[in-house]
Amino acid sequence: MRENDMRKSVLGIGAMTAVLGLSLAPAAIAAPGSAGQGGVGTFASVVIGAKRVPVDNRFIPPRVGGDAEFDGHGPDVFANAILVGIGSNRLAVRIFMDAIETTPDFTRARGTSPDFLIYVAPAGQCVLSVSRGGYEEIRYRDTDHAVDAFGGQVTDSFVSGWSFVGDTNSSEAGTRTGVALTTFSFVANVQPC
Repeated sequence: MRENDMRKSVLGIGAMTAVLGLSLAPAAIAAPGSAGQGGVGTFASVVIGAKRVPVDNRFIPPRVGGDAEFDGHGPDVFANAILVGIGSNRLAVRIFMDAIETTPDFTRARGTSPDFLIYVAPAGQCVLSVSRGGYEEIRYRDTDHAVDAFGGQVTDSFVSGWSFVGDTNSSEAGTRTGVALTTFSFVANVQPC
């Protein structure tokens, strides 16, 4: 085996090991660390495993305009996701979605989700920081009745992928149009609060 081929094989095996190691990590693993001497600044690094948000369906924003049928006219979709709770003992994801028909009567579904809990720190501990960015957004125009899937859009955000239902073969605004996302595994640094 030539040196270049062997180097590629070793790099490929290393990359595969890293990916499998992350995907097989438990939902949260704590590793003690220290930001200083003694008890001051002591923190733990916790791996928060990849999660689907919401777990079992989609966030479906309410219909706020027009009838309930996009009827093949888009919708134009904007969505964002925010990681909330840094500085507290809970991390959650909040999703906003706006889907608007591209022609009159401008059917529209728009709203902000409740917070979807993804991590709770041990008693007396708070999340100090996370290893990925806490904001993600996406815009697109729906052109069919299929589920639309996209990768994360913002570099280094906590979102690895999106799943949308925009238009369907019947009435959907407020009942079927919605969004779900998948997070990356990431590290949260927790410390006494």
